[in-house]
Amino acid sequence: MSITSKIIGFFSFGKLDTCTKQVINKIVITNLFSTIGSLVLLLFGILALIHGNYLHGSVIGITILLLLLNLFVFHKTKNDNFSELFLISVISVLYIYLLISGGDNETGFIWTLSFPVICMTLCGIKRGSIFSLTFLGLMAVIVLLPENTLVKISYHTYIALRILACYILTWVLTYIYMYFNKMYNEETDKAITDSKNEIKSKDEFISKLSHQIRTPLNNIMVLGDLISNTKLDNDQKDLIESILASTNNLVNVVNSIVKVSSAEIDEKPNKISIELLSILGSILKLFHYQYPEGVKIILNDKNKDKIYVVGDPIRLKQIFLNFIENILKFKTKENAVIELSLIFLRESTNQLEILFLISFNYQLPGINLTDEKWLLGDGMLYQLNLINSSFDISIAKKLVELSGSRVFASYLNETTHLEFQLKFQKTPAEKVVQTESKISTPIGMSQRKIDLKDANVLLVEDNLINQKIVVLSLKHLISNIDIANNGKEALDKFGSIKYDLVLMDIQMPIMDGIMATKKIRELESGTYTHTPIIAITANALTGDKEICLAAGMNDYISKPFQIETLVQKMKDLLKEGSQ
Repeated sequence: MSITSKIIGFFSFGKLDTCTKQVINKIVITNLFSTIGSLVLLLFGILALIHGNYLHGSVIGITILLLLLNLFVFHKTKNDNFSELFLISVISVLYIYLLISGGDNETGFIWTLSFPVICMTLCGIKRGSIFSLTFLGLMAVIVLLPENTLVKISYHTYIALRILACYILTWVLTYIYMYFNKMYNEETDKAITDSKNEIKSKDEFISKLSHQIRTPLNNIMVLGDLISNTKLDNDQKDLIESILASTNNLVNVVNSIVKVSSAEIDEKPNKISIELLSILGSILKLFHYQYPEGVKIILNDKNKDKIYVVGDPIRLKQIFLNFIENILKFKTKENAVIELSLIFLRESTNQLEILFLISFNYQLPGINLTDEKWLLGDGMLYQLNLINSSFDISIAKKLVELSGSRVFASYLNETTHLEFQLKFQKTPAEKVVQTESKISTPIGMSQRKIDLKDANVLLVEDNLINQKIVVLSLKHLISNIDIANNGKEALDKFGSIKYDLVLMDIQMPIMDGIMATKKIRELESGTYTHTPIIAITANALTGDKEICLAAGMNDYISKPFQIETLVQKMKDLLKEGSQ
């Protein structure tokens, strides 16, 4: 972390994650002025006392106390507007005193020249100019007063006019600088916004194009496989194999194109009252189903109490799904152990800050750890550098950063550690929305294995050609496949017929696959039933899989796919048990 970042974090007093960039700047500048002003005034107060000017030293001492009080009040109330106005008021009174008394050596008027800079830096051009010009009027009255009045020192007319002229010049120069700086920032912000919109439009175009290409590609591949399994002469078989090879090459081209795009992440989380440990438990349980052997995943919470907080369960699931899935992707040991630990860093009446530590017993390939070191407990931590790394946690990294935190990594004693911090607001237990029974398999559910040929499967797909191809591919393996043309129709069927497995498309009219999955999990809530759902979709951008799994699906397969891959996923889920 740079020195500048540390200074900003220190003088923002914990408001970095709740404010805009402009507000953060104002907060930091206000608190910096209060702190640095106190130190400078302390020096001049000591000099005044050394020179025997006790009145001047006392005034400076009172000003220092007021500035420190301003820091203390802001730290408690986090009211940046009050802190700003209070600081301006204290400085105004001090500068008026310096004009009247002359200061320690009758040069106090020099300090007043900084007033326009302070006002416009803290309050902006408009309000700062109003305060500056108001103070200019007071200055004019004070320095142009006749001798033997309120002013303890006399300002000759030409000196008074020079003081006022210098003040006006300072105000004009500050105004010009702030105006052009504001224009530059607005142009920069506009350019950044335009760039983001352009990238978003490009991603949306690539996403739609990918979806449109993948569906017919999948149909070609599946139909080619079906034809290749029929009685063909050698020439026909050779032609089919050439078609399939060309299709596979086209699939690789599509995959290369979508690598430059990524799923759009909503920056406004949908926060509700949740029980944090049940959210994490459902995520780990999902991986227990996918990796029943050779992988041990542990949730280590030293408090062992329920943690009731306000948060976005979908976003939390996306973070941990992206982390753990990539960790398992590069599993180098036969028996991998992954441990998720929760450490309470700070806790108050309303807020809770938790350190999430993901540890596993092997080292990831392709990760560069920078030389910048971070200290935590007994270990050295390094900032995670994702450049040129095949370890893709871009989704989790972005979501963590949107929450105001950062991701760090270390490798110590043959164990890799990934960590980040998240802040939550506490919530009463009675306000918690019971979502986990909708998403994960209820604990204590009776298990029974089902053979694929005996399974009752629901295919949710709006495209008639896709329906036909999936049925043709699976009809010799499964005795019964029902079809729903959209999510709403799937819910109607699900409410009246018992299904062992659901194959769910994502993009559908009336109700999409994500919403249909959430509704199915709601229907299952508290019923000790859990029907496996596999997403079959042409949505194959970064983050699409995490979105599907976080919504409550058990597995995901993107088009185009080999029918054998789908069949194996179905068998694995049915082995884990259904209703």
